[in-house]
Amino acid sequence: MTNNENDDSTTATFAVKDVQTYGGYLLHTGVVESGSIDVNSNVWCKVDYHRRTHVTPNHSMTHVLNSALMDVLGDNVDQRGSLCNNEKLRFDFTHKKALTSKQLKRVEQICRDVVAAQLPITSKTIPLEEAQSLDGVRAVFGEVYPDPVRVVCIGKDTSIEFCGGCHMDNTGEAEQFCIVEETAVAKGIRRITAVTRSAAQRAIKEGDKLQTSVDDADALSADTPDLDKMAGTLRKELDEGYISAPLKAQLRTKIEAIQKKAVEHKKAMLAGRVDRVLNELKVTIQQAVDEGKNVLVVKVDIGADSKASQKVMKTVKSTAPEMAFMGISEEEEGSGGKVMAFAMVPDRFIAEGFVAGAWINKALEAAGGRGGGKPNNAQGQAKECTNVDQILEDAESFFAATLPIATE
Repeated sequence: MTNNENDDSTTATFAVKDVQTYGGYLLHTGVVESGSIDVNSNVWCKVDYHRRTHVTPNHSMTHVLNSALMDVLGDNVDQRGSLCNNEKLRFDFTHKKALTSKQLKRVEQICRDVVAAQLPITSKTIPLEEAQSLDGVRAVFGEVYPDPVRVVCIGKDTSIEFCGGCHMDNTGEAEQFCIVEETAVAKGIRRITAVTRSAAQRAIKEGDKLQTSVDDADALSADTPDLDKMAGTLRKELDEGYISAPLKAQLRTKIEAIQKKAVEHKKAMLAGRVDRVLNELKVTIQQAVDEGKNVLVVKVDIGADSKASQKVMKTVKSTAPEMAFMGISEEEEGSGGKVMAFAMVPDRFIAEGFVAGAWINKALEAAGGRGGGKPNNAQGQAKECTNVDQILEDAESFFAATLPIATE
């Protein structure tokens, strides 16, 4: 805030965003939030200590994170930048590839252990040459340091770095630590974003809740109805969740295993169902042939499996190659949801202008569906259908109206 030199009243508020040394001066840059500032105005500087209590744990934990990364990845890790504000901490470092889930979990656990240990954080200003000779000291690559330089120590040997910033008195003030993202920012440069205090506690709580849900789903048997949809919902919640990055990777792998278990069970059940459908269909087709029918429109219980529909078509072609055939199958019988139609038309009917694509479209028209394909082979679908019998009826009516002689 600023005061006029002839008046004690406050005339402006100036929010400082950065402070740097320049030409022997401390240069404050920021934004005038109210009023105006004139040359020769007196300025009263006030630290936002409330904000600082949230910044300092994030800053101190970048030092701990730097040390943890070296422990896990080796001494080739070098800092390439960082950001510490009242919401999060961000740390850029040299590494050629993404950290594995195991590595990231280990880094996070080291940092959490340091917080739990409530290690003292101390600082001292000593000659630069002496500081550079300290065992285990870390400095930012390419940075020019003053002489003397301030050295910040966490614990006895957890972290020793040159630093002029504000820090906690001990690591316990961070309360908790959680890595929320690990990503690439440039070739050979990775970035970790993490949070402390209440933000970390919220992320951990949300992660625990998601883990319980995933564990519950994993305990279900493969034949549990809609297990694959349940896993899909969990995957969406996981992707949107603000939780520990290593936990997110772990849960993603577990959800993928649940989905695989459910899909494989469905495939096995469908394979058995398709075999049963094909055996029953052979009997139905043969009866139609014996009765001299030229067209057959039937429901087939194969879900929405297009590969299974090809097996059905192959069975029809081998049993009654001169018969026009249409199969109708619901993704889930009686659900009112997706329905699939597929048709086969022999050359003799194509010659009279009756083609599979037009037949499919007419059958699905009332349900708002469409299809396409070749004159003798086509398929289509409708996203929703509450009256499958209407599709069957429309398919038979269209054939009778187009080829009345064939139905006599």
